[in-house]
Amino acid sequence: MTRQEKRQFNRENQKKTSKLKPYKPITKSDRIIIISIALVIIFSFLYVALRDNSLPNNELASINVTLKSSPKYDEYKIKSTTYRDIILTTKEYNREFKITDMTYEATDHEAFKSNIKSGDRIVLKVLKSEVSELDENSFWNDYNDVYGLTKNGRNFIDVELRTELKDSDSKWSYFFIAIGLIMLPYGFIKRKPLISMDKALTTICVLGLILILIINRT
Repeated sequence: MTRQEKRQFNRENQKKTSKLKPYKPITKSDRIIIISIALVIIFSFLYVALRDNSLPNNELASINVTLKSSPKYDEYKIKSTTYRDIILTTKEYNREFKITDMTYEATDHEAFKSNIKSGDRIVLKVLKSEVSELDENSFWNDYNDVYGLTKNGRNFIDVELRTELKDSDSKWSYFFIAIGLIMLPYGFIKRKPLISMDKALTTICVLGLILILIINRT
C-alpha cells in the first residue's frame, strides 16, 4: 500500500468513526454548571484586578513597641513558590508581628538589617480594624501583619511602592478572567461548537504561559 493510499484509508476510517460517534450536546444541568463556574471565575478575579490596593493613613494605626529580640528573616516554600517574611517579637505583645508579601518587597532590607536590633523602640503601622485583636490568636491567623515600620523618624517600608507592587501583581488576574470568558459561551451553545472547550482552554493556557515567560525575561 502506497503512502497516498494509507492517507486515504485513514481518512475513510476517521469518517466512519465520526459517523459512529455522533455529537451529543451537553445537558442543561451541565451548561448551568459551566455558566456558574465561569461567572464565579470572572467576578472573583475581576474584583482582585480592580480592587484598590492602597493603604490610606486613615486606615492605619501606629503602635509603639520594643523589640524583644532581633528581627528574624524567614524563608519557606509551598510547592514551587518561595515566601519570605520578617518576624518581629515585642515585649508588649505575645503574638508575633510579620512583614510579608509585597510589604516585604517594599522594605529597605540593607538599612533594616543595619539599624533594627533587639531592644530597639520602634513604631509599627497596622490596620486600625485589627488593633483590638493584636494579642488574640485565632485558628486562621497567629501573627499580626505590619504595613509600616519607623525608628527615630526614619521609615524602612515604602508604602507607595507596596501599592505599586500589589497593583502589578493583580494584573495576572486578567488571565483567569480570560479563562472564564472563554468558558462562558459554552454554557449557552446547544449545537456542536467549532472548537471544543478543552481545546480553547488549552490554547489560552499555552498563550498565557508564553506571555508569562516573555514578561519574566524582559
